[in-house]
Amino acid sequence: MASFIRKDGMPMKDPYEILGIESTASEADIKKAYRSLALKLHPDKQSVTLTDAQREELDKRFHEVKDARSFLLDAEHAQAKKKYDANLESERLRHAEEQRREQTMSSRRKRMRDELKMREYLAKSPAGASSDGVSSTNENRFDVDRLRREGERLREEYSKREAEVDAERKQRMAVERATKKLEKEDKQVRLKWSRKKVVGGVHTRESLQSIMHDFGAVEEVEMLGSKGNAALITFRDESSCKPCVDAYKTSDTMRATFVGRRKVDDTRHGSQDVVDDGPTSRIGGVEKLDERKLRQAAERERLMRKMELEEEAEGEASAVYKQSELLSSKQPAREKLSSSSLFPPSFPYIPENKTLLPFELLEKYEKEIFGRIDLITTENE
Repeated sequence: MASFIRKDGMPMKDPYEILGIESTASEADIKKAYRSLALKLHPDKQSVTLTDAQREELDKRFHEVKDARSFLLDAEHAQAKKKYDANLESERLRHAEEQRREQTMSSRRKRMRDELKMREYLAKSPAGASSDGVSSTNENRFDVDRLRREGERLREEYSKREAEVDAERKQRMAVERATKKLEKEDKQVRLKWSRKKVVGGVHTRESLQSIMHDFGAVEEVEMLGSKGNAALITFRDESSCKPCVDAYKTSDTMRATFVGRRKVDDTRHGSQDVVDDGPTSRIGGVEKLDERKLRQAAERERLMRKMELEEEAEGEASAVYKQSELLSSKQPAREKLSSSSLFPPSFPYIPENKTLLPFELLEKYEKEIFGRIDLITTENE
């Protein structure tokens, strides 16, 4: 057994080939093949007419069969067998790929491959020697430059073909993404509402889903913007979009508009359910219908703009109020004290002051105070 297993744990010969079975054989198949060969090759079963060389060869094969059976079934070789089976499977897949390439390879590429193999063989052979013992000449050598140029050309063609295939794949994926986006937009409606006119001031995903459920099954509700007054509704069926848009067409609380190409069509063609105002001529009727569509589109834009301006005005008023509160809280204490002070100041109450005005009283006492200061300063000097 020691001579059958290499140092790395792998067998010297293929154990499956020794037993005459496939690499996918089960444990029962391995045991069956071993018993059959053991009975055939056992020394006690050999014919007496065999020569010594024949007996030695049969004994060698008998020991190989035992070693092969031991490698495939013994627990001590389980890891090595698993690795060996993986190598066999990899080799089998490689041969299958080579056969596939062989079948799809053109005759020109086969010729180039054979020439390259021959060149490699001549490069590995001893210098100056050939198969028939005659020295190789320049006529037997291949044009290396020609092979190199041909290889470069094939590589360029392959790279170009791969780039074209990749570009086509990316373009196809882009078209698929755009198609899916358009199909999704056909089932979407954009909502915008006034927070001042909504009960509670806000809408949630649950409340919007409950409201939109009246028009059809809702797949997704996505809140838009930072103000909390817009959302994107995705219905399960695109037929639910038009009833929703029509329902909020004249509402001053919430507006609903189409998304994507349906929005363009709606802007271009206007509302489809227009009622004529009275009998008109064909030309006059068409002109009046177009005017009505334009007027309705302008009215929708005006209402949307009005709602946006109301939201902006509400936000600006809130910001101004907060700023005024902040400024009033930071007002210095001395400013509050000065604002609460009175003019003119209080002076001593004497009869002669009754006839004087406040500024005259101030001037009188300033002269007295500054005169005393001057007198004290003169005495000190």
